[in-house]
Amino acid sequence: MVLKVWSGQCHHQRHTTHLKHLQLLQSYMLQESKLAAHKSQSASNRRLGFILLSVVVVFFLGILIKRGLLG
Repeated sequence: MVLKVWSGQCHHQRHTTHLKHLQLLQSYMLQESKLAAHKSQSASNRRLGFILLSVVVVFFLGILIKRGLLG
C-alpha cells in the first residue's frame, strides 16, 4: 500500500500524505520557535532579577553606611 502511495498510483493518498508531512514539519518548526522564545525570555527575566537584586543590595548598604556614619 505504501509503495503504491509513494509511487504515484494513488495520487489522492500521496497528496494527503505529503500534506500531513508538511503539517507535521510546520508544527515541529513552530515548537522549536516557541522553545527558542521561551529560552530568550527566561534569560531576560534572569538578567532583570539580577539587576533588581543589585539595586536592593546597594540601597540596603547605603542605609547601613548612613546609619553607621551619622549615628
